This record gives sequence, structure tokens and C-alpha cells, in this order.
Amino acid sequence: MSTRHFVSVDGVKTHYLEAGADHRGRRPSVLLLHSAEFGGAAEISWERNIDVLAERYHVVAPDHLGFGRTDKVFDFTGQFDRRITHIRRFIETLCLGPVHAMGSSMSGGLCMTVAARETPDWPLVSVTCCSGGGDAPNNEARKTLNTYDGTREHMRAIVKVMFVDQAYAADEAYLDRRQEIATLPGAWEATAAARFKAPFRDGSAERRERDSIDYGKISVPVLVFAGRHDTLRSPGYTDGFVPKIPNATLHMFETAGHMGNIECADEFNARVLAFLRDIDG
Repeated sequence: MSTRHFVSVDGVKTHYLEAGADHRGRRPSVLLLHSAEFGGAAEISWERNIDVLAERYHVVAPDHLGFGRTDKVFDFTGQFDRRITHIRRFIETLCLGPVHAMGSSMSGGLCMTVAARETPDWPLVSVTCCSGGGDAPNNEARKTLNTYDGTREHMRAIVKVMFVDQAYAADEAYLDRRQEIATLPGAWEATAAARFKAPFRDGSAERRERDSIDYGKISVPVLVFAGRHDTLRSPGYTDGFVPKIPNATLHMFETAGHMGNIECADEFNARVLAFLRDIDG
């Protein structure tokens, strides 16, 4: 059973979940990084995975800067790198050593960005990317995700676009939990800040690093998950980047949307553990 903790990471009060026997020095830890929708947090993204992974691994799942129960910090001049540095310092503060990094949605792309750098910021052994990477279309589903107004009904609409199984959107207790996290003091502001674009800044001349990952430079094994019915991604989006990764495998959830590790948790857990077993023995 996972337990909650707080640790100061360079003065930032950082919340994380931890589970499993501490195998540091003998086996890599598993680092779970959550998605970035309003209300995104470790306890929401990974609640159906962390305890299963912990049967074999030491698992930690931090809340990113500004999300969940971590301090509401946002850097308007470099939040992307600030987020990567925060996770690097989190790893160092907990003395984790090598990690199998697993990212959902935004964090999946974050993990692959780090892995593709000349010198990766984190001590990666492998990357698992669930519904991340590639291009994200600015369609109606994404507009629903990005324009949360703080109301319960808008949270219901967000859940509807993320899941195929509409039982999640009808589950009032589940909505309560997401709504609580999304409306913590500073949570809306920190999440919304990433959507702010100054009208006088032209970013077309220089593409952001996250949108121009050199996937061919990723040297660690990569497992990519995608949902067949993910309305937040273009159909076939994984064809644009998975073949470029030297040691990558794609697993398609035939009955899931954007949150495949939740909707198809048993399938996700079994496939991830097999992937890690092939690496660690």
C-alpha cells in the first residue's frame, strides 16, 4: 500500500507517494510522473498501478511543480526546464539512483525529451510513455481539457474526453476527488499558466524542444502505450515517432482513450512488468 510523504526539494515542498521495498543499489526504482490536466496528480494518474508495480519494485510518484499537493510554483520564463530540474533534484534528494521513468500524457513527452538529450538529466534505465509524444491537435476535446472553469460540470466534461468508459464521468466520488485537487489554493492558476500565450511573442521561428524531440538519440529501451480511441491525439500519431526510436515497442489499448493505464490497468500493469523483467531480469 502506497504512503504519502513530503520532502523539501530546493525549498519546494514536494508531495509524493511511495510503495514497495527499497531496493536502491540492487534494482532501479520506478518513477511515476502524472498527466497535466486540471486536477492532474500522482494519486489520480497512478492509483491503479502503483501497488501492483510495488510488488516487485520500489516506486515513487511525485506531484509536479504546481500540481497536486506540491507547492504551486510556476516559472514564466522556463517552466519546462524547471519541471525537469525539479524531478532531477527530487531523484537526488531521495538518493534514488537509476530509475525506470514512466510518464502519462505530458509527462510521457517529458520523459522522452530528457532521454533524447545529449546528457539525460535523470539517471534513466528505461522510459514508459503512456499517451504522450508526437503532435497534439488543437481540437474540441483539447479545448475542453484546457478551458476548465472550476465547475463540477466542466470537470465532468474533462473526464468524458479522457475516457472511453463513461462510468468515470458518472462516478460522483471520482469527480469529487478530481475536483478537490483541481481547486486547491493556487492549483487552477498554476495549471492555467501553462496555457497563457503573450500576443506579442512569436514562437514560430524557434520550435520548442518538446515539439522537436530527436527520437533517434534515445538510447534506453522505450515502451509506448496509446489508446485506440484517444480523442486528444490524432489517429495514428505514434507512427510519426515510435519507428524513430532505436529500441521502442508500441502497445495499443484497443478499448481505451487517453488514460489507458487507468481504463486498462490490468493490461498496462502486466505489459509494463514484462517490459521491466526483460531489462532487469
